[in-house]
Amino acid sequence: MARTKPARGTLWRASIGAALALAAGALSACNAPSSASAPTASRPFTVNWATNITSLDPAFTCPGDENSFASNFYGRLVKLATTETSPGVAQIDPDPSKVQPDFATKWDVSDGGKTYTFTLQADKKFANGDPLDAAAVKYSLDRTLKIGACGALSLQLGITQPPLITSVEAPNATTVVMHMTQPYPAILYSLGQSRGSIYDPKEIEANGGVQANSPNQWLQSHTASSSGPYVLSEYVPGNHAVLTRNPNYYGTPALEPTVRVNFITAVPTLQVQAQSREADVTLGLPPQAVKNLSTQSCCKVVTADSPTPVTVSMNYQGPLTNNAKFREALTYAVPYTDIINKVAYGYGDSYYGPVVPGMAGYNAALEPARSYDLGKAKQLIAESGVSSPTLDLMINPTAPGVSDIATLLQSAWQQIGVTVTIDAKPPADFTTLFNQGKYQSALLFENSTPIGGYELRKKLTCGAATNNQHICIPGTTDLLNQLNNTADPAAQQPIVDALVQKWLENSPTIILYRAKFTAVVSPDVKHFAYAPNFRLADWGR
Repeated sequence: MARTKPARGTLWRASIGAALALAAGALSACNAPSSASAPTASRPFTVNWATNITSLDPAFTCPGDENSFASNFYGRLVKLATTETSPGVAQIDPDPSKVQPDFATKWDVSDGGKTYTFTLQADKKFANGDPLDAAAVKYSLDRTLKIGACGALSLQLGITQPPLITSVEAPNATTVVMHMTQPYPAILYSLGQSRGSIYDPKEIEANGGVQANSPNQWLQSHTASSSGPYVLSEYVPGNHAVLTRNPNYYGTPALEPTVRVNFITAVPTLQVQAQSREADVTLGLPPQAVKNLSTQSCCKVVTADSPTPVTVSMNYQGPLTNNAKFREALTYAVPYTDIINKVAYGYGDSYYGPVVPGMAGYNAALEPARSYDLGKAKQLIAESGVSSPTLDLMINPTAPGVSDIATLLQSAWQQIGVTVTIDAKPPADFTTLFNQGKYQSALLFENSTPIGGYELRKKLTCGAATNNQHICIPGTTDLLNQLNNTADPAAQQPIVDALVQKWLENSPTIILYRAKFTAVVSPDVKHFAYAPNFRLADWGR
């Protein structure tokens, strides 16, 4: 259990998808001398992260920084395979068939693919000495399903009506049996993510227990012991966390005995500490700052393809945005190249469709980049029948580059006769309005799970709580039902392709670009792996 301290003062905090906008003079700060520089060998491995952590519970939080950070304290039945993309740099492989044993040493599939029987390592313990066994695994999976939040949705890959997982049994200390309504091999992928985290039942029951459809408040700032490679030994919300090796971890020990994670949102500070090598890894810098540091001897920049599209979401049932021709017209009037070069500073690429490149189910032939064609855009506006349209574009101006993108869109769409009103909202208001679907259009950074079928269920299921664009396209319900009942990935592909085609015909979302993951890394760092959930145990000097 972590030792939690009150935050020191008031800090303005933001996530990677909502980090500080770069101050006008920030780039010059990287060349400023550091008054707190320390020799690398005399300090713990240090990660500076521009993020806002409000919960440490992977069963409740949605994809993003909170989920990524919290996943470091919990083990899982299986782990995802990795591929080395350059010397010392690895990236996860989203292929469920390549999932590897972790706390489970093996698994058997029976009942036509609907039952998974996992054999666990024997005589293992949580960091606090409590038994880490099948009962803890059952409790943890049952808890995630009972809470019913993002964890339950992701664990079951969006198949919740009826639930994909019907029951979990623990017939003895080293056996876990999971029963499903249908065969679905991709369940191994979700079990290898943070949603498959194994918690200490005694810690949770002593601190609020499990309530259906409700978060555990204690777990917002504590961990339920640790079954993972690190223990949270100190946590100051909004300031820093100290992670130490779990002495009882069942797997390969973390590369670094201690990791200090500083939550810093001041871009000049992040740059100075990267330049002086006070930080081994810096996460969440705006693209302009990353590009600047990439030219300096202090730093190297690691990039990776990530499932993080930058989009304009259109309210499918809203006035004006319910017009398919109007929505399609806007997609041909986006200065895609200018946005990638001038706002993302080259850390992005183009595609157009609901399945992000690299996801299971992505078909490059169906989702090529969309062209910038004002003539076609004007023709589609004429065909739409709308006259002198005015579009409200809701933004969170604290997110890096968002205001610049909005201004570029405003100018480009004015050329096809669309007046854009940029509606800047504070981060909390933006999130609330977007999640409630109370907007006309919204510019945002998305966090996606790298399985196309799951993303299609989440965004195209009519009336679903996750469908905050209110998208309901005729013909998709039957296709989604077919997808839900098709286990083999090869057999899924034609169904996914048909759903993608429906999406393309209706243009519910404008895909501006896919943002690349970037990390500014000290030359002292010899090991670094990227995954949607950062595994700090694989980072080291």
